Amino acid sequence: GVTPQMQSMQGIGYKELMKLVMQLPAGFRTVFNLSVLEGYSHKEIGDLLGISASTSRTQLSRARTWLQNKIKELENV
Repeated sequence: GVTPQMQSMQGIGYKELMKLVMQLPAGFRTVFNLSVLEGYSHKEIGDLLGISASTSRTQLSRARTWLQNKIKELENV
Protein backbone atom coordinates (compact mmCIF):
# COMPACT_ATOMS: atom_id res chain seq x y z
CA GLY A 1 0.00 0.00 0.00
CA VAL A 2 0.96 3.62 -0.40
CA THR A 3 1.59 5.42 2.87
CA PRO A 4 0.75 9.11 3.37
CA GLN A 5 4.52 9.76 3.34
CA MET A 6 4.75 8.38 -0.18
CA GLN A 7 1.69 10.31 -1.37
CA SER A 8 3.54 13.51 -0.53
CA MET A 9 5.84 12.71 -3.46
CA GLN A 10 3.26 13.74 -6.01
CA GLY A 11 3.72 13.93 -9.71
CA ILE A 12 4.92 10.39 -10.25
CA GLY A 13 3.18 7.06 -9.99
CA TYR A 14 3.86 4.25 -7.56
CA LYS A 15 5.78 2.21 -10.16
CA GLU A 16 8.07 5.10 -11.01
CA LEU A 17 8.65 5.74 -7.31
CA MET A 18 9.54 2.08 -6.72
CA LYS A 19 12.01 2.20 -9.62
CA LEU A 20 13.69 5.19 -7.98
CA VAL A 21 13.70 3.46 -4.58
CA MET A 22 15.58 0.57 -6.21
CA GLN A 23 18.23 3.07 -7.34
CA LEU A 24 18.73 4.54 -3.86
CA PRO A 25 22.21 4.04 -2.40
CA ALA A 26 22.08 0.82 -0.35
CA GLY A 27 22.07 2.36 3.14
CA PHE A 28 19.37 4.86 2.23
CA ARG A 29 17.28 2.18 0.54
CA THR A 30 17.39 -0.15 3.54
CA VAL A 31 16.28 2.56 5.96
CA PHE A 32 13.64 3.89 3.53
CA ASN A 33 12.17 0.42 3.01
CA LEU A 34 12.10 -0.42 6.71
CA SER A 35 10.63 2.93 7.72
CA VAL A 36 8.27 3.89 4.91
CA LEU A 37 7.31 0.51 3.45
CA GLU A 38 7.54 -1.74 6.50
CA GLY A 39 6.58 0.79 9.16
CA TYR A 40 9.43 0.18 11.62
CA SER A 41 10.33 2.91 14.12
CA HIS A 42 13.77 4.51 13.96
CA LYS A 43 14.69 2.77 17.18
CA GLU A 44 13.74 -0.63 15.69
CA ILE A 45 15.65 0.14 12.50
CA GLY A 46 18.67 1.16 14.57
CA ASP A 47 18.52 -2.12 16.49
CA LEU A 48 18.16 -4.13 13.26
CA LEU A 49 21.01 -2.39 11.46
CA GLY A 50 23.30 -1.73 14.40
CA ILE A 51 23.03 2.04 14.03
CA SER A 52 21.56 4.74 16.27
CA ALA A 53 17.98 5.96 15.89
CA SER A 54 19.33 9.39 14.95
CA THR A 55 21.47 7.85 12.19
CA SER A 56 18.36 6.07 10.92
CA ARG A 57 16.46 9.39 10.88
CA THR A 58 19.32 11.10 9.03
CA GLN A 59 19.50 8.29 6.44
CA LEU A 60 15.74 8.50 5.87
CA SER A 61 15.84 12.25 5.44
CA ARG A 62 18.75 11.97 2.98
CA ALA A 63 16.92 9.20 1.10
CA ARG A 64 13.85 11.47 0.81
CA THR A 65 15.96 14.37 -0.46
CA TRP A 66 17.65 12.05 -2.98
CA LEU A 67 14.27 10.78 -4.21
CA GLN A 68 12.80 14.28 -4.47
CA ASN A 69 15.79 15.41 -6.55
CA LYS A 70 15.36 12.43 -8.88
CA ILE A 71 11.63 13.12 -9.19
CA LYS A 72 12.39 16.75 -10.12
CA GLU A 73 14.80 15.52 -12.79
CA LEU A 74 12.08 13.25 -14.22
CA GLU A 75 9.56 16.08 -14.27
CA ASN A 76 12.00 18.46 -15.99
CA VAL A 77 12.68 16.10 -18.89
